[in-house]
Amino acid sequence: MARLATVGTVTTAARMPNLGIVGWRMATRRLLGRDAALGWTLLLPALVILGTLLAYPFFDSVILSFQDRFIGKTGTWIGLKNYADLIGNPNLHFWEATRNTIVFVGAAIAGKFAIGLTMAAVLNQEVPGRNVLRGLMFLPWALPAVVSAYAWRFILDDTGPINGFIAAFQLRDDYLLFFNDPKLAMFALVTVVVWSGTPFWTMNFLAAMQAVSQELYEAAEIDGAGTFARFRYITFPSIQPVLLVTTMLSTIWTSANLTQIFVLTGGGPNYATITVPLLSYLVAIPGKQLGAGAAASMLMVPAYLVLVVLLSRRMLDQE
Repeated sequence: MARLATVGTVTTAARMPNLGIVGWRMATRRLLGRDAALGWTLLLPALVILGTLLAYPFFDSVILSFQDRFIGKTGTWIGLKNYADLIGNPNLHFWEATRNTIVFVGAAIAGKFAIGLTMAAVLNQEVPGRNVLRGLMFLPWALPAVVSAYAWRFILDDTGPINGFIAAFQLRDDYLLFFNDPKLAMFALVTVVVWSGTPFWTMNFLAAMQAVSQELYEAAEIDGAGTFARFRYITFPSIQPVLLVTTMLSTIWTSANLTQIFVLTGGGPNYATITVPLLSYLVAIPGKQLGAGAAASMLMVPAYLVLVVLLSRRMLDQE
């Protein structure tokens, strides 16, 4: 009997791996069904906060964009008139703002990508003073946007250090008028945004590089691969998911940038640096047309939705 019991136990144990998987699945389903109420109860505070701070303001803005509403007055439903005025009225400069937004975001993202990837590759090596360089690299990210914007406004001003240096060494016959020349104004904006946003890229790229297995580099080095070959065939493919997610996130944040543009140029000169978020602010607050300002913001929603969908799919694919 003892032997039979032992044999039966062994036989049952041998079958447990297959039965265990099915059993775990059934138990998980029962647990989820049993604790669904508890799960929703625990999620309720977060859902209330998200609904109050995100969902309600968003849908209120959607409704507001269909109204002719001024600050301090009751709105009147006018349908798509705000959108038609933005698209068809050249005095509102919507198309200039759209073009400037695309140029601004494209140049800023390209600069952040190139500099961030280069800095991450350098800081990933055993270079002297690496920890000090890492600390200094994060300073622009730590500064508030308003502080960095005013600091750069002083640096790039007509009487600032750059023009003072030019005058002292007589490098040019005239000053560089960063805020009066349309091309220089956009260049100044991109420079400031790249300077303040590059640490975020460097941080993500550096973390991804440090997660790459060192055995791959050692094997490649044994096979005779040089530094550039190791970066091209090992580092870059390994960090591609981080590259894509960082690019999409930064694209969303950069396209919504308002503080630095408002402080540095205010959309000038002659609307050369006005972007859609700044146009929305200028129409809604100084212009007191809340409905038209909300409509300008809503016109950016489709682009944001595309980026969010791509980002979500990429993150789910990684999971």
